[in-house]
Amino acid sequence: MKPLALLLVYLPRIAFRRAAQAQLGACLPAATAAAVWARTLEIQRELQYTQVSHSPGVNLLLRYMQWDCALYRVLQEQGIGQQQAGEWIEQINWQIFAPASAMAFKVSRLRSGRLQTRIKWLLDALFSLVFTRPFRRSNLPAADGVAFDVQVCPLASYLRDQGVPELTHFAACSLDYRMASDWRVTLQRTQTLAGGAAYCDFRFSVPPVQLIAREGTGVDKTAADQPGI
Repeated sequence: MKPLALLLVYLPRIAFRRAAQAQLGACLPAATAAAVWARTLEIQRELQYTQVSHSPGVNLLLRYMQWDCALYRVLQEQGIGQQQAGEWIEQINWQIFAPASAMAFKVSRLRSGRLQTRIKWLLDALFSLVFTRPFRRSNLPAADGVAFDVQVCPLASYLRDQGVPELTHFAACSLDYRMASDWRVTLQRTQTLAGGAAYCDFRFSVPPVQLIAREGTGVDKTAADQPGI
C-alpha cells in the first residue's frame, strides 16, 4: 500500500482529479474525457460557495461531494444516464477511500483479535474523527455485530440541496458496503435518509462462528477470532 494514496485523501482536488481522470480516460474518448474534466472544474468552482462549514472531517467529506456533484452534472450534460454516471462516481470515490479503509482495518488488529470488537472500534473512531456533528447516530444492541441508526447526514442534505439526492447512493452510501466487505463483515440496510426515510439503519453482521482446525495442531479456533489481515 503506497503512503501517497493515504495522504491524498486529505487533498480532495488532487485525489479526485487523479481518480476521475483515470476513470474518464478508461470509459470515454480522450477528447471527450478532457472536455468533461474541464467543464467539471468550472462547475466545481461555482459549488465552492455552496458548502456550509462544519468540523474538519465533515468539511473534507463535503469537498468530495462538491466534486461528485460537479462531475455528475457534466456527465449528464454529455448524455450519460444517472445510473452510469453514478456508477462511475462510486468507482472514483472508492479508489480514493479504499486505501484508508484497508489501512484502518489493519490497524484495528492492534485493538483486538476479535472481529466484532475491531469493527465496533473502527466505527466509533470514524464517528469521533470524521463523521462528527452534524452527523447524529444512535447505537443499538447487537449480539453478533454492530448496529446503529443515523438520523442526520450532512452529505445527504448537501446533495439534496443541490438537486441531486439520488447521487448520495453512489457517492456515499454504496461505499459502506464496499468497506464492510473489506472488513470481512456484512452490512444490511433497508432504508436511508437519502431515500426519504427518517433514518439510515446500519446493521453490520460478523460471519457465523465456524470451527477451523489449525493446520497441524488439532486445535480448533473460531473464524471470528482469526486475525483477519
